[in-house]
Amino acid sequence: MERWLVTGANGFLGSRLMKFYQEKYEITGAHHGNLDITDEAAAAEFVRAAAPQLVIHCAAISNTGTCQENPGLSEAVNVNGAVNLARACRETGSRLIFMSSDQIYAGNRTMVPAKEENTPELVNVYGLHKRQAEEEIMAILPDSVCLRLPWMYDFPWRGLKSNSNLLGNLLRALIQNRPLTLPVHDYRGITWAMEVVKNIEAAGTLPAGIYNFGSGGTLSTYETARAVLAMVTDGEDRSGLLIPDQERFAEQPRNLLMDTEKIRGCGIEFPDTVEGFRRCFEESPEYMTGMIRQR
Repeated sequence: MERWLVTGANGFLGSRLMKFYQEKYEITGAHHGNLDITDEAAAAEFVRAAAPQLVIHCAAISNTGTCQENPGLSEAVNVNGAVNLARACRETGSRLIFMSSDQIYAGNRTMVPAKEENTPELVNVYGLHKRQAEEEIMAILPDSVCLRLPWMYDFPWRGLKSNSNLLGNLLRALIQNRPLTLPVHDYRGITWAMEVVKNIEAAGTLPAGIYNFGSGGTLSTYETARAVLAMVTDGEDRSGLLIPDQERFAEQPRNLLMDTEKIRGCGIEFPDTVEGFRRCFEESPEYMTGMIRQR
């Protein structure tokens, strides 16, 4: 049985990877309680003991506000921690998959989905450090795979970490009948976390390099929310729950949309953003039933 090591094993994505693949692979989970990835010696020893064929590095400080306010902490975890793992993988001969971010594209001044080779201005600390980590990882371990992930969502499954995401925000608005304000000048792919999880296995055999890894689309966050709300209200008009924010990003629309041609060329497919929500709902009937009863 192939051995995997998943960092951030108690986190949003890592916990789902652990659960989904636990019967197929021998998986070691690294988390705050058993590994400080900022400690180079500890990281080397942990990877050496696990002896994995594949390391999936999910651990990060992913809150962009926290990174902006604490750049030293962000650098320690998001850059130095990743570098420590890359060095450890080089020693053990393990392959590394690094979870990067669409925030690298936050400075995109066009309305065209970004390709991997595009290099827009890095406008926030989180995106800066993810890009820096990519560069250092590829220098240390050229056979690595870096996956630029978009904003993800999932239902709050028992025992798995939840996060702040569009689906959760919509559910709270629907159940509490409390309006939700969303920007109309913010464009991004939004991806069901389980689509990422299911495609990680194939990512382990990708040619080395950087890949946009998630759902595409053309809609703003507000437009996406309207489409998703229509799915869960079964024709009932609840559009008043959504308030369009016309001011945020008005001077310069934010475009985090990613071009996924490269990953599709490798045989890995993601549905577009709206279709991804539809699949999520179809595969989670117990949650959908509860939502319909409560609205």
